Amino acid sequence: MIFKNKFKTFREAKKIVHKLNLKTQKEWQKYAKSDKRPITIPGSPEASYKNVGWGGYGDWLGTGRISNQNRIFLSHNQAKKVVQQVIWNGDSLGSGTDFNNWFKSGSCPKNIPSAPDRTYKKQGTWISWGDFLGTGNIKFGDTQYLAFEDARKFVHKLNLKSGKYWAEYCKSGNKPDKISGSPRLTYKKEWKGMGNWLGTGNIKFGDIQYLAFEDARKFVRALELQGAKEWEKYAKSDKLPNDIPAAPWNTYKKEWDGSGDWLGNGHISNAEKSKNYISWPQAKIEYKKLSEKYGLKNQKDWRNFSKTHAKQIEKLNIPANPRVVYTKEKIWGKMK
Repeated sequence: MIFKNKFKTFREAKKIVHKLNLKTQKEWQKYAKSDKRPITIPGSPEASYKNVGWGGYGDWLGTGRISNQNRIFLSHNQAKKVVQQVIWNGDSLGSGTDFNNWFKSGSCPKNIPSAPDRTYKKQGTWISWGDFLGTGNIKFGDTQYLAFEDARKFVHKLNLKSGKYWAEYCKSGNKPDKISGSPRLTYKKEWKGMGNWLGTGNIKFGDIQYLAFEDARKFVRALELQGAKEWEKYAKSDKLPNDIPAAPWNTYKKEWDGSGDWLGNGHISNAEKSKNYISWPQAKIEYKKLSEKYGLKNQKDWRNFSKTHAKQIEKLNIPANPRVVYTKEKIWGKMK
């Protein structure tokens, strides 16, 4: 039988244990039960060194971890101030579930307890999650909120521009109790996003539903925009409806037939024209005729000619930049 006075001193024993590189109390317990533990090191150090330096398994193993019962937390009011500054997924922490998710993410300071409702209840300072998170919410089921449509009408009048401003409003103390601080949880069936709730019209990317191609094109053509540059300018403005895509060529890949068709101005892009150009063998004959007729000797001559005779070239259904259009044919050197 090994008596307590035959164990090494706490400092000596701890020095030996640190070299084992054990990370948790569970790992220590497994080691303590094995035949690897020296008889001079106690299997229950918390009992053997209770009054001679014991400071928890984090200190004993050298990990620095502190158990909840030995950890010094912020006061209830201090913890509230820290937590109420948190923005989680574009919204304030609206419930105990939000807090738990935030805590598990690893972003929560170590001096805030994982279960503040239990920790501060023992201290006699806990009131509610609504008080702790700053939402003003009463425990769900103990309060009656306005119907969704009525609540949304109230919120629209606030003219808040984003979830960030909504979170700040909830913490301001100006929010009536009848308005939920966590509307996406309170109105799960009706919830259509923060843009719908605030009245900004902003829709979360991926949740947008665009008009059918024919309807969208009909709307765009009524704008009477004259070219791709005008469309680009319009698409970047706040005039573009949420159900009309800014990049229609990506949204309507199957139906897309060029900006001329989209805008209704009859303009045909170079990419569209290239689909209708005559084949290279045919085009080469036309280029040869032009070079002989107008004395074109090289690429410089052709560039100048294509600028002054654009309509003539267009009628022949050949491109002004053959080296780009007929890339597979490898057009080099003089025009022949």
